[in-house]
Amino acid sequence: PTLAFKANVGRSERAPSFFELFGDRGGVIGNTGLKPERAITWDAGWRYDMPAVSAEAVYFDHRYDDLIQFFQTSQATSRPHNIGKARVRGLEFTTMVAIDPIAVSANYTLQDATDRSDIPSQRGNALPNRPRHELSTRASIRLGAVTARYDYTFESGNFLDPANRRPLKARHLHGASLEVVVARRIRFAIETRNITNAQVNDVWGYPLPGRAWFISLRNAS
Repeated sequence: PTLAFKANVGRSERAPSFFELFGDRGGVIGNTGLKPERAITWDAGWRYDMPAVSAEAVYFDHRYDDLIQFFQTSQATSRPHNIGKARVRGLEFTTMVAIDPIAVSANYTLQDATDRSDIPSQRGNALPNRPRHELSTRASIRLGAVTARYDYTFESGNFLDPANRRPLKARHLHGASLEVVVARRIRFAIETRNITNAQVNDVWGYPLPGRAWFISLRNAS
């Protein structure tokens, strides 16, 4: 087993993307007045590895000037804007366990994303579309030619606007799949997403699909 310490620090500047400047023909309106986003970021943490297990814990702190952030402008459209100053800090944990025939992985992020601009009605508020808690997990088991998998993701409630007047509910999404390698190395799979048919929205407030089924055939590599 090995235990390693790692750290990074950086200063960056990001120009607005084509999508942020000009939007699309759907629900995003571009903003040609956007200024470049600047940031000073650092992170530090530990990583532990052994043959069947790995784990990592990292603290991060990102400070932005003119952060480019999407806000929902109506029930049908979103538009990017510059936030004067913002700070995003928190902890991220990652782990993976693989003991044949079972594999389990998980990633959890706890973050405090705060508006530090000079606008009195927004200073100290949570940044839009930045959940405080995010969790994703996956578990799988392989028995011969058959592999079964289960996925779960969670995002805590957050806000659609910088004034924090339009809350977005937390969401829980479950998924599962079954895959079989058949003759001549053909892989057959059946998958279902959003098993519970939860009525949830994405981070821009738009409704996500309900329960969905997928069937596929492909070469087994």
